[in-house]
Amino acid sequence: RLLLTPTNNTMKLASLPKLAAIAGLSVMPSATNARELQTADEICVEGYVMDFFCIERGTLFDNPSVVSLAEPERHSVHCLVDVAPCLASPYEVLFALPEASVTSDIKHARGWRLDDSSKDQIIALARGVGRIAASPTCTTCTEDSGGSLDNGFHAGMLATVVTPSDGTNPAVITINRVEHSFPDTPFCGVNGVGNTGLEASVPSVIITASGSNFEKAARAHGALMLIGWGWLLPSGVIVAKLFRHRPNGFWFKIHRPLQMLGLACTIAGFAIALVNFDVFSGKGSISHIHGSLGATVMTFGMLQPLNAFIRPHPNQEGKERNIKRTIWEIVHKGGGYGSCLLAVATISIGTTLLPNVDDQKKYQMAYGIGAGCLLLFLAVFGIYDKSNYQEVVTLDAKPEDHVDP
Repeated sequence: RLLLTPTNNTMKLASLPKLAAIAGLSVMPSATNARELQTADEICVEGYVMDFFCIERGTLFDNPSVVSLAEPERHSVHCLVDVAPCLASPYEVLFALPEASVTSDIKHARGWRLDDSSKDQIIALARGVGRIAASPTCTTCTEDSGGSLDNGFHAGMLATVVTPSDGTNPAVITINRVEHSFPDTPFCGVNGVGNTGLEASVPSVIITASGSNFEKAARAHGALMLIGWGWLLPSGVIVAKLFRHRPNGFWFKIHRPLQMLGLACTIAGFAIALVNFDVFSGKGSISHIHGSLGATVMTFGMLQPLNAFIRPHPNQEGKERNIKRTIWEIVHKGGGYGSCLLAVATISIGTTLLPNVDDQKKYQMAYGIGAGCLLLFLAVFGIYDKSNYQEVVTLDAKPEDHVDP
């Protein structure tokens, strides 16, 4: 009998006679079909096929309320073969865990990773059995192999091990023969419909983690961008617009640190995105749109302090207007207003891309209600202060104290 216990997103497997572990993960040691896989081993594999993008997210891309390794049967064929980020990632065959080891969030493990040629075979087969009129619509399905499947592509295959598991990712296999199969009808084994003559293989290492911190990175990226582009930078713009009536360059003394702190937050968030996310591979997808908008906003944002550094001297009252200063103000203010407006769309789209549905709602509330109310209060206060403020000029006040930076 096989016993499994969850340990840090991996599963320790043990037979009654012995335990074995490699690299801190666990190796299946019992039965003839449960052994450490070696290069060139011929094996029979069956299970749900899923793109690594959805595995890494932790939830299904087109159905984020579903935990990827809990309900792969709800993973749409559309997501598997249509969605650009999914197509760009490796494909893996999932391994169904024994019932005693199942939890609400983990019912399957990452069993085997397909090499590129095998991935192409799976895509062709999935498009053949996928239904075009599914919801969501499978735009690349051909229906030339039945065309009846909407969700949960399951396959049985004879394969050869190319690379054994490294403890973080499953063993890489290449397919020799593959068929669309069903979880309640065994493909492998003596009585399997595949007539393979081989028992179903068990992964040497049971891996239930993606090996990345995608969800944590998404939360950190979202929080930093929300604080920076959603609150600090727009606050600096409001201060520059509505608090110029106060003397001694008050608005500038508030505006500059707000912009510096806000830009620091956004640069940190942008760095997290560049390191952890690949949004530019799926051209036309919502994540690609978000990434493109984000890159544009960050470009304008990082140019603003450079633009401010080379600003010409301000126009002096009673003197001829400095045309260079006028052009600079149009560019600087236009870049600031435009960036903040574009950031609204970018953040709004970004909140829908968080892997966890609860996180999506929390970030949308934090942005729409939290940041929105703070900015509204600051704007209203600025208008009120401007209409009611009475400047007190002291005897030792200097003319330059009233100069616009």
